[in-house]
Amino acid sequence: MGHIPKAGLTVLCPRCGSALPEGASRCPSCGADLSPLAAPTAEDLTWCPACGSVVSREMDACPHCGLPLFGQADPLDPGTAEPGDPSERDTRLLPRLQSAIPSPDDDPELEGARRPRAARSLIVAAVAAAVVVVAAILVLAHPWNPNLYDTRADTPADTSMEGFPGTVDKLSGQDTSSEAPETLTADEATFAVLTGALEEADVLSQELTAEMANLTGAASASPETREAWSEEAEATSLRVSNLIASVQAADVSTGTYAEAQAELVTMGNYLRNRADAITGAWEAILSPGATEAGIAEAVSSAETENRTYANLYRAARGDFELPDAVA
Repeated sequence: MGHIPKAGLTVLCPRCGSALPEGASRCPSCGADLSPLAAPTAEDLTWCPACGSVVSREMDACPHCGLPLFGQADPLDPGTAEPGDPSERDTRLLPRLQSAIPSPDDDPELEGARRPRAARSLIVAAVAAAVVVVAAILVLAHPWNPNLYDTRADTPADTSMEGFPGTVDKLSGQDTSSEAPETLTADEATFAVLTGALEEADVLSQELTAEMANLTGAASASPETREAWSEEAEATSLRVSNLIASVQAADVSTGTYAEAQAELVTMGNYLRNRADAITGAWEAILSPGATEAGIAEAVSSAETENRTYANLYRAARGDFELPDAVA
């Protein structure tokens, strides 16, 4: 490896332009390899007329400022520079590229020009966002076709595969009439509620009789059958509770059906006592460790209670009379 020439010359790094210490083989600033500059002679060196750096004659341009180099003076004798046309030499003095680009941080004019561009960018972004929002609203609302997303049936549907042949034009329960529904008076509405409750009570009385018959045959039934009969009894008991609640909710504020409501509630309680006796017997029968004697005792007790409240229901039902609705 050669060495950097001495003689008091200031040698600059061809890559970064930093001043190089004597004898350096690599630039301490950028690490560039300095072997091409090793052991030059005075005949191999020249001055850069723009920045004054000592550079090799073999270089086409100054590595520090970028000025094209040809016909420059001997660094040991600056008077040896080749004469030339001053106008031609001036055209070769090109400014350094880095000095031709002003620093963004130091140029207030560029900073001022950048602000309007940033403001315009924000405005464009806001307008674009507004357009996207409006487009989304139009897609969802679809104002030019309000029925686009309507899922209600408005065309005949083929129901031949649903258990009955033919087509239907409208779903069941749809109101296709243009006439307003008839408005009932308070007494007429109460009469309808109580009439329906009375019919439901008669049906439940018959079902409780059938539930009691199942309970009587529990001793000889299989465990699976007992479980099924017990679930049926629970369902019947729930219907009895719902019946009583619907009668109590009827509006008797006019006083016309207050007495009939009270009688229907009493009849409903008779049905509930029968249902409780039956479901209680099933709990005893299905309990772990139930014996035949225990099953027989539970069935006998339920039969007694069922008979008592069934007779009370029949007597109350025979005396019950629901007044006609008053217009």
